[in-house]
Amino acid sequence: MRCRGAKRTGPLVDGVRCRGAKRTGPLVDGVRCRGAIGDNSHLGSRRIHPSQLDRRSTFYVEVMGMRGFLLGLLVAALGPALAVCAVPLCSYQSPLTDLSDLALSFSYEYHNDPYGLAAEDKSNGDFAVSYVRLYDRPEYGFDIDVDGEMAVVKDELSYTLRADGNYKRYFASEESLFAFTGASARSLSSSGALGLSSSAGVGYGRFTDVTPLATATRIDTYLVRRGSLIDHLHAVDLQILAYEISSAAEYDSTADLLTVVQDIIEESGLVREGGLDAIDISEMTSYIQDESFSRYCGWDAKIGLGYEILDPAEGVNDLLVTAAFNYAFSTAPNTQFLVQGTLSGPPALATTNRIDVSASYDYMAYEFVTLRAAYDFVRETNAGTPTDIHKLSLDVVVTPLDTASVVVGFVVEHRPYYTEWNVDATLAIAIELL
Repeated sequence: MRCRGAKRTGPLVDGVRCRGAKRTGPLVDGVRCRGAIGDNSHLGSRRIHPSQLDRRSTFYVEVMGMRGFLLGLLVAALGPALAVCAVPLCSYQSPLTDLSDLALSFSYEYHNDPYGLAAEDKSNGDFAVSYVRLYDRPEYGFDIDVDGEMAVVKDELSYTLRADGNYKRYFASEESLFAFTGASARSLSSSGALGLSSSAGVGYGRFTDVTPLATATRIDTYLVRRGSLIDHLHAVDLQILAYEISSAAEYDSTADLLTVVQDIIEESGLVREGGLDAIDISEMTSYIQDESFSRYCGWDAKIGLGYEILDPAEGVNDLLVTAAFNYAFSTAPNTQFLVQGTLSGPPALATTNRIDVSASYDYMAYEFVTLRAAYDFVRETNAGTPTDIHKLSLDVVVTPLDTASVVVGFVVEHRPYYTEWNVDATLAIAIELL
């Protein structure tokens, strides 16, 4: 049996000695081999492929079985948002998830009325920051979520700040049941004080980074569209590609990784005559090195007890009941859906509580067009009286060239003291000429 592999004899794995393997890879058709390029003729002339084996592995059967069921369900539910994907992204399991995202935005407008009318003077500005970090491995994980916004309207300052952090420890490696401890901070300009609380409890669920499989699928889709592949890669080949991409840090250089990736693709038997050309290699490199691209899947739910260390209303510090739910889903490399929700309050939750819910959807319509929709909802209930904040935003980013971009933004927001909905529309065009 031929092992895709390395340049020298590697360890004996599952009864087969794979040449040049530095470590064991995913279980493929009963043999755990990882990537060599040298001569493996002493192991046989056949490459590992499910259609060429008498015995198909449980792994392959499960992947293909899930493929038909999940893709059918997703096509019915999401329609055009579902792109061609040989393996459901959320079926991919990564031993390490480490995702982070930092976004900053700033705008300011100043106008002095030339006729001396103070009512026509303008001094408006807005600054927003958002940071998310998600880290998860078989034994433990943590998450950080910070969101802040500051606005100036005619020299009047208003701001909101929210920061949450949690550390969780799984009861058993590879299991989803965990215990957690965390802290939360809230501050509003309307109250002028900081709210701080801590919590601890139990939860269930995991998140996983599916970016390697999403990147492999993007490469596959590009090569098929360009005609470099006569058909999409097999599910097992995509899984092997994803494994190699996720192991990029273990290669001496990107060129070494690309050599293995190219070898896997060309040995699939689906490459056009002449093999991959320089344009294919260049595009594959850009996909692999794209640090701005990430996709993740999973969910978790947790419940616990907390203590209000600082009360923004300067009241009595209370015992708190806390609950949270997070859900992430990606149907294809060009989509990402995320929902987050938290609930906290004293034991009398029915009359006093705070609810935060946010949902976002990113859709890459084309390589140069990205759409993002987001909705945020906050409800604070005191003495049975709720006050709500709604914010809906839509952004369209078009980058027809590496040196040009067009951003169209639309925001609708309503707060308790607004007499009507606040509507903001922005259009920004940037071009680098030299």
